[in-house]
Amino acid sequence: MSDSAVSLDAKYFVRAFIRFLSKQIDQPNFNEDSRESIEVAVQCLENVYELNDGEEAAGTGGETSTKKEDDPRNHVDLYELYRNTYVEVSPERKQEAEVLKNEGNRLMKEEKYQEALNTYTKAINLDATNPVFYCNRAAAYSRLGDYVRAADDCRMALRHDPNYSKAWGRLGLAYSKMNEHKQAVTAYQNAIRLEPENQDYKNNLSVSQQFLEERSRNPGPSAAAGGNPLSNIDFASVINNPDMVQMATRMMSDPAMHNILGQLGGMNNMDALLETGRRLAMQMSNENPELFNNVARQMEQAGINMPRNNPPNPDGSQQPPPPPPPSAS
Repeated sequence: MSDSAVSLDAKYFVRAFIRFLSKQIDQPNFNEDSRESIEVAVQCLENVYELNDGEEAAGTGGETSTKKEDDPRNHVDLYELYRNTYVEVSPERKQEAEVLKNEGNRLMKEEKYQEALNTYTKAINLDATNPVFYCNRAAAYSRLGDYVRAADDCRMALRHDPNYSKAWGRLGLAYSKMNEHKQAVTAYQNAIRLEPENQDYKNNLSVSQQFLEERSRNPGPSAAAGGNPLSNIDFASVINNPDMVQMATRMMSDPAMHNILGQLGGMNNMDALLETGRRLAMQMSNENPELFNNVARQMEQAGINMPRNNPPNPDGSQQPPPPPPPSAS
C-alpha cells in the first residue's frame, strides 16, 4: 500500500493496535494455535501498512525511528482508552464531559452550530456512554443540514438508552427531512409511546402520515417504473406558450419576485431551496391559475407533485406545517 493511501497517523494507530495484540500473545487463556494466529495477524498488518520502512515505521528500526520513539503516539494504549471512554468512565471524565455538553448547549442557543457540534464531539470523546451527548450532537447536525449523521447519532443514543424519547423524536425529524417518512412514522410512534402527552411528536407524526397518504394517492407510475419522470412533460409547448411568456415577463418585473430570487444565492440547504420553489410556484398560480394548473397536471402525471392553490391551513400555509427544528437537551 502506498504512503499516499495511508497517512502517518493511521500507521501510528495500527502500531498501537499491534502493541495490544502483542500483549495478548502472553495471555495464559490462549493456546498455541491462537498465539500463532495473532502473530500472523501482526505480520499481515505490518506488511499492509508498511510499518518496517524506516522513516515511516512509527518507531521501528533505524536512527530516525529512534527519535520517533519520543513521539507520544508511540505510547498510546488503545485498550486503556477504550475502557476509559466506553466501559469504566471515571467521575472526573464524566464531570468534564458534562461541562462540555453545557457549553455546546450554550453555543446552540447562540446559533453557532458547528462550534456546538465540535464541543459535543469533545464530550463524547471523554464519555462515550452518555446518550444525551449523541442526541445533542444530532440536533447540531440537523441544524447544519446533515440529516444522515443526525440519524446516526440518534441511533447511537438509542443503543445506549432505547427508551430515550427525545432521541426517537430527533430520529423521526432526521428521517422526515430525508423524505423517509415511513421510518419517521415509526420513530415518532416510539417517541409518543414514551411521552404520550408530547404534542410536538404528535404533530410531526401527523405531518409524516400526511406525506405517506399523499404519496399513496399519487404514486407517480413513470417514476416508480424507473423511467425519467420528466420525459412525459411537453416543455416546448410550455416554454413557447404566449401566456407563459407574458406571465414570466410580469413576474420578473415584480419587486417581490426579485426578492425571492435574490435569496437563492445565500441558501446552503435543500429545505430553503424547496421553500423558495414553493413560493415561486404559488406566485405562478396567482398570476395565471389556468396555465399553472395545466403545467401542474403534466408534472403530476409524471409523478412530480407541485403545490396547488388549496385552501390554507389555519396558520395560512398551503402545505402541512413542517416539524419544528430540534433544540439541545
